[in-house]
Amino acid sequence: MAQSAISKHIAALAAIPAQPTAADMSQPAEPRTWTFTDRVTGEKFTYTCMPGCTINHQQDAERSIFREDVWCWFWDESLTLPVNASGEPEEFRVLDTVIKVEPWSQKVAERLPFAVIELVDDHFIDGLDPDGLETVISTLAARVERMRETHRRLVEVRAQYKEQAARNEGGAL
Repeated sequence: MAQSAISKHIAALAAIPAQPTAADMSQPAEPRTWTFTDRVTGEKFTYTCMPGCTINHQQDAERSIFREDVWCWFWDESLTLPVNASGEPEEFRVLDTVIKVEPWSQKVAERLPFAVIELVDDHFIDGLDPDGLETVISTLAARVERMRETHRRLVEVRAQYKEQAARNEGGAL
C-alpha cells in the first residue's frame, strides 16, 4: 500500500532542523549601519538595522531609494506541510513568523518591531505587537491540544473499528 503524502511528510519530520529557540534569538547579530540617499529629497541617511536583521541591504546602500522602501526583518526557518488545496498534496509554508520594522512607515505602529505570521503561503496575520503575538500563540497552543485529543480518540476508534471488522469477518478493511 502506498504511503499518503502526510505519512511521508511525518516520516521526514526527523530530518527537519530544529527551529531556533528563544535562547538562540537572545543573541542577535550586531546591527549593521549603512547609508542611502532619499530619492525624493536627495538627503543622505545613515540607518542602523534592527538587531538580528537578516536582509542584505547591500544593493540599497549608497544609492538613491525611497525611505519607505527601507525595512528590516528576521525571517525564521520555514516549515512546510503537504496541503491538499486542489486534489493533490503540495508543500506549503506554514506558520512562518517574521519580526519586522518599517522605520518610515505611514503606520506609526510599524515603526517599532512587530511580528507577522504567515499562516499558509501568502496568507498573513500582520502587525502583531507582543500581546497580539502571544494571543495567536495561545490560540494555536489550545488548537494543538485539541488535535492531541483528536489523535488519542483516533487511536481508540481505529482499534475499536479493527476489532469490529475482525468480528464481522467480512468487514470493510
